[in-house]
Amino acid sequence: MGTIKLDHISKIEGHADLNLKIEDNQLKELSLDGVEGARYFEGFLKGRKYDEVHHIVSRICGVCSQSHLLCSLKAIENALNVELTPQAKILRKLILYGSVLQSHVLHLFFLALPDFLGYESAIAMAEKYANEVKMALKLKKLANDICTTIGGRDVHCVTPLVGGFSKLPEKQKLDDLLERLREARPEMLAAFKLLTTLQIPEFERKTEYVSLQDNNEYAFYEGRIVSSGGINVEQRDYKTVFNESVKDTSSAKFVSTTSNMPFFVGSLSRVNINYDKLNDSAKHAVQEAGLIFPNYNPFMNNIAQAIELIHLTDECIKLLENLNLQQEEPVKYEIKAGHGIAALEVPRGTVYHEYEIDDRGFIQKANIIAPTTQNLNNIEKDLWQFIPGILDKEEKEVITEIEKLIRAYDPCLSCAAHFLRLKIERI
Repeated sequence: MGTIKLDHISKIEGHADLNLKIEDNQLKELSLDGVEGARYFEGFLKGRKYDEVHHIVSRICGVCSQSHLLCSLKAIENALNVELTPQAKILRKLILYGSVLQSHVLHLFFLALPDFLGYESAIAMAEKYANEVKMALKLKKLANDICTTIGGRDVHCVTPLVGGFSKLPEKQKLDDLLERLREARPEMLAAFKLLTTLQIPEFERKTEYVSLQDNNEYAFYEGRIVSSGGINVEQRDYKTVFNESVKDTSSAKFVSTTSNMPFFVGSLSRVNINYDKLNDSAKHAVQEAGLIFPNYNPFMNNIAQAIELIHLTDECIKLLENLNLQQEEPVKYEIKAGHGIAALEVPRGTVYHEYEIDDRGFIQKANIIAPTTQNLNNIEKDLWQFIPGILDKEEKEVITEIEKLIRAYDPCLSCAAHFLRLKIERI
């Protein structure tokens, strides 16, 4: 195969290096490295006012903006002992669910699906699959509008603030969203059925799966940190079970458990750990498709995202049906020194934000761990096991299969590093 150098890979957020060394058709070295310079968000948050943080961190990524915004608010509120009203929590959940829906639709239809159907892009796919592309655009618009209606924008929401919201949505617009969500239910189910018809590579590697777990519901907004390997701690204790590190060859953070093991976060982890908390419509779809969880094929993260499309659509409907919107002011609070930690389940897994605030309300320390940084070690381990089984294929096909595996994790490298330049050295 000689040397393969892939300077840019489309249909993924960011850039990095993947270097392979092969001797006698055996994989000898593999390194997945983030090559973007440090972005310093944690550094330049230091000295900023507590009520500026959520606006700043939402700029970490345009895809994950609501993830960082909502988690930072939750952490700041924990530091200041702010307890949201039930209504504010529901509205926050709706923004979170809308952001997950918009990200999943984007990834599944416009990044992953073209791979499996043999197209370079969704645009190229549109001539033969016009109905599917139109459906995806409609669902993406609906998810965007959930965030816009409640948060003021579909990206970088502006109405959420410490203690609640600066402005509440109009009831008529919420009613319109509810009607559109009801109409979208069959399309979310159709999206799931389409994705389950794809030929998923037969590849399994058992690993540790990590997500939040809530006793009352499928965890996104609340819950303890649990894993298939026995982790079970409060969010505030996340540092007791995870270690962050940086490789000499990479500017990206890598995260492992304190026992130095890689782990998987994201939709597949959530479904594996919280399957019993999926709502009836999602479970019924899974059972009709003949799927069984837990599942250990990383390519199934795509299918798990499609399961969450069904689940979250119905959850949004339920929240809106039971929401009796009342005008209310943000919760009053006292500015004081504090230390706050929070976690949320977001499109690509669990995100963590931690802040120390002084008695004037200025940030003294910040730590942010995005899902992709947690998955990097696990992606490497998957590649070590996956690549030897495809080395007999043509060079182009090898690259395509590697990209499909990495894309299955739906990495957002702006939150960690950039991605992907591939170099293969054969001896």
